[in-house]
Amino acid sequence: MTSRRSRWRYGVGRLRAATRRRPPPRVAIIGAGFGGLGAAVALRRAGIEDLVIIEGDDGVGGTWRRNTYPGAACDIQSHLYSFSFAPNTAWSRTYARQPEILAYLESVADDFDLRRHLMLGTRVRSVRWNGGGWECRLDRAGHTASLTADVVVCAVGLFGAPKLPDIPGLSDFTGTLMHTARWDHHAGLAGKNVAVIGTGASGVQAVPELAKVADRVSVFQRTPPWMVPKDDRPYSAGELARFRRNPLAVRRTRWQIWKFQHDNTATFADDPVVTARTQVATSFLERTVADERLRRALTPDYPFRCKRVLLGDEFYRALQRDNVELVTDPIERVDESAVLTKAGRRVDVDAIVLATGFETSRYLSGIDVIGPGGRRLHERWGDDPTAYLGVAVSGFPNFFMLYGPNTNQGGNSIVYILEAGARLIASAVGRVARRGGYVDVRPEAEKRYNERLSADLERTIWTQCDSYFRSPTGRIVTQWPYTELEYARRTWRLRRRDWSHRTDKRPAGLAQTEVDHAPDQVAGAQVGVGGIDVVEPVALGDHLVEE
Repeated sequence: MTSRRSRWRYGVGRLRAATRRRPPPRVAIIGAGFGGLGAAVALRRAGIEDLVIIEGDDGVGGTWRRNTYPGAACDIQSHLYSFSFAPNTAWSRTYARQPEILAYLESVADDFDLRRHLMLGTRVRSVRWNGGGWECRLDRAGHTASLTADVVVCAVGLFGAPKLPDIPGLSDFTGTLMHTARWDHHAGLAGKNVAVIGTGASGVQAVPELAKVADRVSVFQRTPPWMVPKDDRPYSAGELARFRRNPLAVRRTRWQIWKFQHDNTATFADDPVVTARTQVATSFLERTVADERLRRALTPDYPFRCKRVLLGDEFYRALQRDNVELVTDPIERVDESAVLTKAGRRVDVDAIVLATGFETSRYLSGIDVIGPGGRRLHERWGDDPTAYLGVAVSGFPNFFMLYGPNTNQGGNSIVYILEAGARLIASAVGRVARRGGYVDVRPEAEKRYNERLSADLERTIWTQCDSYFRSPTGRIVTQWPYTELEYARRTWRLRRRDWSHRTDKRPAGLAQTEVDHAPDQVAGAQVGVGGIDVVEPVALGDHLVEE
């Protein structure tokens, strides 16, 4: 899978490292999913070889290793939901399922020589600034350890902490109880009465599979999702042969998917695309669900795209099976063997599946980040996490994030955003490698960025309903309101006025603040799809990191 260009880029990185006069910075990457692996490749291309990728699970994959519930799949087409520097000619179907995505990430770790950097089965409990770097406190099999790094890149993602519903009596249930993100494959659900609580992405994917084996499935819905068709099918033998013979065909397919997603993604309430896509979703529901009463129960009362839009007709079809029931009465409580609704109904079940999503507004959940002067990042954030481009927070030097606050684009591939952020981080760490010291985003730049971002978020469709996009205070903390191209444009280079670089150039340990007057970085010619000339205007996979 590794192309000649990828091998060449590592060669250039090694050459860059060999010509530097100072020891390379040590970088700790937290997380081995798409973000962590993408960051590692970007850093190695920039000549940063002293890496450790800390992962709590026993292998790479992140959310695609942990989420193994029946039907788990991606809502972005396979050829776009992949790295631009690692195209996969062997995707078996248009929308890859969990095992195939995990296998892809495993192959990236192998092909890009990342396994030697992995520290598996290790959880990061805290990172503390010690004056010259970060001390990471680790938990390895119940034992405490520590690791010191010059730079920390936190790539734990948005979907790491399952959200458990606050339902009275849930702990009293004596049957099988599990969250979709912690699926128990030893729990036999065949022939059982199963309750599924939630109709978000995991619920919509799991219900059709559960309906095939369970005696009865009761789906408890609080709010119906907007859904659009999903052209999910296996690739034909001819298509697979064409992809193998002609890598350009893979690039072209990726470009076509990206263009469709780009053209059909709207974030602002007055965008005509919202009206057009609403009509698509409404027509899809009408022709797929025959029963008028069920159709009414599945019709959202909020604008299209205000919440996450889901794909696929299998969920609608499953709800029309004889052994599946949609329950829209609010849940009052759970007892030892049943779910009880506020309408007074008792639904006896053998198992409860919680398809209730994740704590998406709790960024860096479980990791205590302590900066200079003992300042805690979570205390600074409170309920409203913010960051400069979702990547950095002022006052926390040499600390970076991927999939940070307000970087979820919601209509295109998150891998595109992750690659853009990783290249910006690689640029920053490259400067540290050349000059020593640390880089920090300026407070005024962070403030200016977030003030404009907040103002623009108020004009988006997401303000017109409650969703996991919002923090407890109501602020939208997950979403990026512009196009993915705009994110790529803003992360092409370190903007001189937005960053400071502190180096140790004076004797006796004195430090000086250096304003970075290096020439603006030149952006790569191609971003996001790799080696093809007519593609997205920005090329994340080939972003140049100037030395």
